[in-house]
Formats: sequence, C-alpha cells, structure tokens
Amino acid sequence: MPRVLLVSSSGGVLPDLLALRPWWRRYEASWVAVDAPDTRELLAGERVRWAAELSPSRPDRVLAAVPAARAVLASDRVDLVVSAGSGIAVPWFLAARTAGVRAIWVETFNIVDRAGLAARLCARLASEVVVQRPHLLARHRRAVNVGELW
Repeated sequence: MPRVLLVSSSGGVLPDLLALRPWWRRYEASWVAVDAPDTRELLAGERVRWAAELSPSRPDRVLAAVPAARAVLASDRVDLVVSAGSGIAVPWFLAARTAGVRAIWVETFNIVDRAGLAARLCARLASEVVVQRPHLLARHRRAVNVGELW
C-alpha cells in the first residue's frame, strides 16, 4: 500500500489537507505537523510527528532540517509527500526532491495575488501542483484545478 506523508503548519492550511481525507484515507497516511492547539485537536488519532514551524527566510534552519526529513522519508518508505504550507513544508519538499520521492503542493484557496515564499518554493519543487481557482493554472507548470476543497 502506498505511503503518504502529509506536512502541515497550523491554521488555515490544515483544513485543505483534511478536506482531502477521502483520498488519503485509502493509503497508509502519516503526518508531520506544527505542534499547536488546532493541529493537536484536528489530528487526534492520526500518526503525527510534531515539529516546530520554520521560516523559509531562514535558509540555514531550513537546510539544517533536510537531513532529518530525508531520514524519515527513507525509514518510513514514503511514496508521496503532500502539503499546503507553510515554512515547515520546505525542507520536506527539498528532501523529497533529492530523494526522488513525488511531492504534491496544494495551493491554498486564500491565495489571490502573490503566494508566499514557502508556497513559491514548494510549488517549484513539487512533482504536481493542485490549485483551487482556475486563474491559478497559469501560475504553475504541472498544475491541476480541483476546485474548492472545502
């Protein structure tokens, strides 16, 4: 059975990944999530590795997190990494890219103008990008519009 790793910060991006539950429930799913009250509550009962939020504007910390992420991808034999944000996703997408693991970036619905740095980095590193608004298709190569997730 394929193994999916979902990576999420707390706040508004988590509902996007939870909206995909009918899809990821068909696989062996686990999480890397920012340790916060909302993630603790919403991910109760899930397999979760808790992590601190990272800022992509601190490349030293992002790069320092990549070896640990690669080790998890290898030890858990992850087939796919999926995330909607934010900074915590960057080292996981770097690790996935360098390890040859597919990664899907889910552009959050609230992106109207310019995406943040983490979103831009992860979308470039991703194998595929999922968008929720048709006008965002032109922003990303390999983008698929799935409409509003929730």
